[in-house]
Amino acid sequence: MKRLTFYLTCIFFGITLSLSAQAQESNLTKDFGIGLQGATPAFGGVSFRYTGLAPVYLQTVGRFILSDENSDHMLGGGISYAIFEHQGKWNISRLYFTLEGAWQYEKRKDILTTRLAGGLAFGGEIVFSLGGIPLGLNMEVGQGFGKEKDDFQSNGLAGVYVGTGIHAYF
Repeated sequence: MKRLTFYLTCIFFGITLSLSAQAQESNLTKDFGIGLQGATPAFGGVSFRYTGLAPVYLQTVGRFILSDENSDHMLGGGISYAIFEHQGKWNISRLYFTLEGAWQYEKRKDILTTRLAGGLAFGGEIVFSLGGIPLGLNMEVGQGFGKEKDDFQSNGLAGVYVGTGIHAYF
């Protein structure tokens, strides 16, 4: 069993290295990206990125969920400025500051909750080619603030958040 695991691991890494060797010829600088981005379960969804204004990057995040008694909609956006960007042979790496904001409408049974929040974050992204497709992984840490209002009360929101995302660029 250990040998089989070893052989499968070797085959997996061999295929990965083969795809990576072909990837060095692909162009990693693409203008549009689509993927998933989230800071918390409350704020996250499908993400679209535009990188054509480098070192300024634009991003929108949204989701629209309907079920019988519940609904959950979220729309967010952000603008980032890359303070460091390095393009190597195998990848592109960047460090950035970002200003983000989001609105959420959530209805659970008979309680309607709305949230409006914003924040400032510091993050990093690495873009590499996987099978010829530029793939970006990012992570950011920031300070968020906002307001939550439901049918009964209104509360302020504040705290540190960690966001992660994955995007395919085209």
